Amino acid sequence: MPNLPIATPLCPRQALLLNISAFLLWASATLLFKLLAHLPVWEVFAYRVLGSLAWCVLGLVLIRALGQAWRILGSPRQLALLLLSSALIACNWFLVIWAVAQERLLDASLGYYLSPLLSVLLAHWLFREPSGRREWLAAALCLAGVMLIVAGEQHLQVPWIGLTIAATFALYSAVKKRSTVPPLLGLTLETALAAIPASGLLLYSGLGAAAAVQYSTLDWALLLALGLITTLPMWLYIASVKALSLTTVGFLQYLNPTLMFLLAAVLFGEPVGAFKLAGFSLIWCALLGLLLSMAWAGWQHRPQHVSQSTRVA
Repeated sequence: MPNLPIATPLCPRQALLLNISAFLLWASATLLFKLLAHLPVWEVFAYRVLGSLAWCVLGLVLIRALGQAWRILGSPRQLALLLLSSALIACNWFLVIWAVAQERLLDASLGYYLSPLLSVLLAHWLFREPSGRREWLAAALCLAGVMLIVAGEQHLQVPWIGLTIAATFALYSAVKKRSTVPPLLGLTLETALAAIPASGLLLYSGLGAAAAVQYSTLDWALLLALGLITTLPMWLYIASVKALSLTTVGFLQYLNPTLMFLLAAVLFGEPVGAFKLAGFSLIWCALLGLLLSMAWAGWQHRPQHVSQSTRVA
């Protein structure tokens, strides 16, 4: 059986780098969504799914692992998990594209602020992962920051976009934690399942009034790039999840909404009130404190011995 990329166990440091890289790429994808905002949302979503599938299949062909997909689909348990994870990530992808097109990227960033909190709860309920006082203190401060962000909404409206994005991504992380399918193979099967309704959307739009929408050369180039910038971070994220605790993954997820928040406020010009700024600041203070405490704990537990071969006589 050929080895899939990153199929061997990763050390925590490697997994951490992959996880951070995934969130940086995810945040940059919003720039492509903004450039494609003049196209129908469901078409951008469909091409995102199909483009991602094409890159995934190409990867499996190159490593000669495409035949393994049929064995995975033959397992009822694995198929059920793949159907669930496919539905969750497809919903997440669509809502983010819709939020950017409707100039509500701040709402999407709120969802990714809430998602780590849900991941912490799932870590305790599903996997019985222990958490210390520093994790709970950081979670409490983050929750307070999210509440300030919600308080900044007009008429205290329920942020259904953010809540749905948070729920889908936290549940997706939990499902992938249970999955035994290698990262690239699992992502290929998920996008293949999502490609069925996505193809139906494109067929429907091609037969209706939306067929009048003309795609420029730049549009096609951006749609092709969208497939790659979707596939690569998903692969990096899934590969890193197994080597990190779900609690750690949950807190690292704040990188993505922070970058999205900055893009929405600085580049896209979405309005930001005092409450949102206060919540944003409180969340970053909590995360900075958590990361510093984790770094200090890791430094204290580093090996103290010095290899004899490295000593100078």
